[in-house]
Amino acid sequence: MSMFRFKVITKKYPTESFRKIATALNAIVEGEVLEEKVGEETYLYIEKTSYSSLGKLYELLRQQRILDVARKTLRNGIVGQATIFYVNKQVAFVGKINFCDEIGESPLGPIRVELEHKNIDHLIDWLTPFTKRGVEVTLVKKFP
Repeated sequence: MSMFRFKVITKKYPTESFRKIATALNAIVEGEVLEEKVGEETYLYIEKTSYSSLGKLYELLRQQRILDVARKTLRNGIVGQATIFYVNKQVAFVGKINFCDEIGESPLGPIRVELEHKNIDHLIDWLTPFTKRGVEVTLVKKFP
């Protein structure tokens, strides 16, 4: 079995409800929302190790027709065997993906998304293929 990890994590501010953040995280990947305290700060996250957990993200990128920007964002976020990117927490709460910067664009902080795989290029090619005139140009038919 190849190593695969999919994690969504965000800081929980005192004014935010657990339920709303859980809704936002579950818009990207379904799962149990866990809590981690780091000093005075609280972080909420979902972490998965099964490829099937990518299904929701896969569909959202296609429904919103944002494969090109997603591909660029994921490619720009590559660090070793992982890619890291950020999405707007408020937009995720309503079930959509909106890429943003780590600081500044999402008032209550963004959701950090981490995808890790021994062949991260292959994963990105499957999740966010090239498009030509709005049509997917499939590079990787099957993943893993």
